[in-house]
Amino acid sequence: MRALSRVWVRLGEAVFDRGDDEEWSLERSRTTETRWSRSGERVDCFRFDDGYVTTVHYEDREVTWQLTPGQVPLASALAMAKLYLEHELTPQTDPEGRPFVGLTERGPVQVFEEIPPEPVEYVYLDGVRTLEEFPEFLTVDDDFRAVFDRMAPARSSTSR
Repeated sequence: MRALSRVWVRLGEAVFDRGDDEEWSLERSRTTETRWSRSGERVDCFRFDDGYVTTVHYEDREVTWQLTPGQVPLASALAMAKLYLEHELTPQTDPEGRPFVGLTERGPVQVFEEIPPEPVEYVYLDGVRTLEEFPEFLTVDDDFRAVFDRMAPARSSTSR
């Protein structure tokens, strides 16, 4: 099912290519924040207290909403950013406040019915701790890996 999802996603990218002004570009990447933008829209991932938050902002309406349900680990915040950047989906939140997305044979979807019209696997995004744990429908290329490495908190190597 996952292989078919990847094929469907790639096919959609090829068929629905929007042109250069609709492609996301990495505007800046620092140790505490990263921003992707395209015409009239931006996605920010930034350090907040002990975790990370990801938001989406529409410039024409001056509207910002949070993709993460509060502070989450860096990889989870970046997974939610990538979900929006690649699939234009925002994660949904279950009754316990955990972010998830539905996964069908066509790829990731939002599920608005108690009994969906097609088989759905629920993929939770708050447990992602490393890029290797990203769901297969999210692409991790070298540029994205560099963003993660730049933003990852420094690991102390003290010995006793």
